[in-house]
Amino acid sequence: MRVAFDSDGGVDDAAALWWACQSPDVEVVAVTACAGNVGAGRAAANLATVLAAAGHGGVPVAVGADEPVGPVPALRRAAAIHGTDGLGDAGIEDAAFVAADVPAPSFLARSTDGLTVVATGPLTNLARAIAIDPDWPRRVAGLVVMGGSARAGGNARPAAEANFAHDPTAAAIVAEAPWPAPPLMVGLDVTLQATLTDAEFDLLEERRTPAAAFLSGPLRFYRRRGSTFTPTGDCPCHDLVAMIAAAHEGFVTGPELTMAVDTGGGAAWGASIVDFRELAFARAGVDPDELGPARDVAGGRWRIGLDVDVARFRAEVRALFGG
Repeated sequence: MRVAFDSDGGVDDAAALWWACQSPDVEVVAVTACAGNVGAGRAAANLATVLAAAGHGGVPVAVGADEPVGPVPALRRAAAIHGTDGLGDAGIEDAAFVAADVPAPSFLARSTDGLTVVATGPLTNLARAIAIDPDWPRRVAGLVVMGGSARAGGNARPAAEANFAHDPTAAAIVAEAPWPAPPLMVGLDVTLQATLTDAEFDLLEERRTPAAAFLSGPLRFYRRRGSTFTPTGDCPCHDLVAMIAAAHEGFVTGPELTMAVDTGGGAAWGASIVDFRELAFARAGVDPDELGPARDVAGGRWRIGLDVDVARFRAEVRALFGG
């Protein structure tokens, strides 16, 4: 699978990129940086540093803008989770890199035909690429997004997951775009299930592989506050779940339903709204139009991740760490 990785350069983004660089099933062709955990420039530097450390320093990195597409809730950057530098303030030295000569949205619009786009930050770059070329979504092979929450509630806001909350307008544009097949939403419903336990962290600390040595400091920092919303207190690694899901069909599963993003500015601002009524109508053998204009809803068709192979996730992590 050939991948374009759009990311806001945080700790779990770094883990996702490391895994992709080491996977025989993934070829990372391009990386684009957006603002989210840190500013877009800092995110680009972090991603370029991971690429260099993983032996993929020749992959182009394009930088997006720091400004969101539309109005946003009052949110802080996640320095308590990712550190002020996005990599857990672990003292990792930046690799030298030269950014692509066009901004990330233009780079996506002109350079990703036939690629699978894996997006693990706010969807600002993708929405701007659509504005540049409305036909761009039809030319990509597929889209996997770490973002949203169907039933698990929010983390950045009461009902909104952080990536969608940091640019709800962009998320709404991407939700409704004409993708060639329903994209996969890898939201909190699955990323809070697939967690790292003490066993994975004990192996990480042995630093058996370059990936483990690089990620040890960032993930230890991330674990302190990143585990706030997991039922067990174990540590999520949201973006890594999305990358593995992109590479391995069936790793994350769920129904195909209509999904929209709230941009109204109220209590649900930034929330992903999944229309689960369709499942109830099907179970009951009911024509939705008998109960009102159920088909006349905003949004697009998405595969909504509700289940994840947790054992496979931990096995992939242990392999990355040399287990």
